[in-house]
Amino acid sequence: MRRSVRRYGPVAAAGLAAVTLLAGCAAPGGAAESEPVTLADGEPGPAEDTEITVAIPFPDLTMYSMYVLASDLGYYEDEGLTVEVITADNVTAAVASGSADIGVESTGTVIEAIRGGVEVDLVGGHYCRQNFDFAAQKGITKVADLEGTSIVLAGTPGDPAEFQRKRVLKEEGWDLDTVNTEVVYPGPGSESWTEFFVNDRISMQPFYADDLPALEEHGANIIVESLRNWANDVQVAGSGWVAENPNTLVRFLRATLKATDYMTAPAPGEFPENVDSVLDIYEDNEFDVEALRDSESPWVLDGHLACSNLYFGTEAWDTTIETQELEPIEFDESQLVYLEKAQELLGIDNAGPETLPYP
Repeated sequence: MRRSVRRYGPVAAAGLAAVTLLAGCAAPGGAAESEPVTLADGEPGPAEDTEITVAIPFPDLTMYSMYVLASDLGYYEDEGLTVEVITADNVTAAVASGSADIGVESTGTVIEAIRGGVEVDLVGGHYCRQNFDFAAQKGITKVADLEGTSIVLAGTPGDPAEFQRKRVLKEEGWDLDTVNTEVVYPGPGSESWTEFFVNDRISMQPFYADDLPALEEHGANIIVESLRNWANDVQVAGSGWVAENPNTLVRFLRATLKATDYMTAPAPGEFPENVDSVLDIYEDNEFDVEALRDSESPWVLDGHLACSNLYFGTEAWDTTIETQELEPIEFDESQLVYLEKAQELLGIDNAGPETLPYP
């Protein structure tokens, strides 16, 4: 089960309504207009805003560990920053309204927000890959066995991840269009899906690593384990805040890049060399790591989902649109100038993810 971390601040933006779209902030066809940004050579200047609030959709230390690591390892302090992580019911709204400076949101949600004219910039990647793992009840070994049962594909109606999961299932030989099933939505967290599963209320669900022990104890049949180079989440910031805080953003991204590299060293797909140090930090933040201490899996820190350069680009944008069946919209690459500057300062580029063996 995912656990909250005391470091996180109180729930923010819980009651925010949908952000009012601003007239004239979107170009014809929905593509955002922006002026080219030129950053000075060399080191960034002093941070304009030194206290940063990062909004995440739910408190999960492992998924958002780069922010905790960057704080505990002193990377933000080195940049003159302090960072607080909060949870927000609507991350994009929190960022657009100024309740948070930077947020982590699903790529499809960000694309639709930008299409609608919400004044946010996509400033960097978060997880450049997605794992698509599915469990079925004991005895279910083929798609026909799902006939007449209830299944979970997403926690809430309208989640575009549902299209991606259905697509992967079909590619892996579980074409849901060939059977009659009821899709149910137990809630956004996978722990609620697993609760439905172990109480025999659903026949199939997606799952994550922290759900696996409960599923195995229940006798679940793991029917699909697959990894795709599809962007999961991205980092966004309010367009106005970005314009006023270019040095802050570059410094924040550089520190976060260092933390992501620390977590994934020596490379995604290899056993993490800093695993003990990372788990110590997790434990200091009240996360139960006992089950992870003896793990020999290269995925022990979920590093297989991350690109250490926080990659994002046009290809990732277009892939999200295709796999989530969204209406096409052009990507504004100028939003990435701050990420590319931070990458340059660390001697890395914005190359896309390599294909990894999985599981």
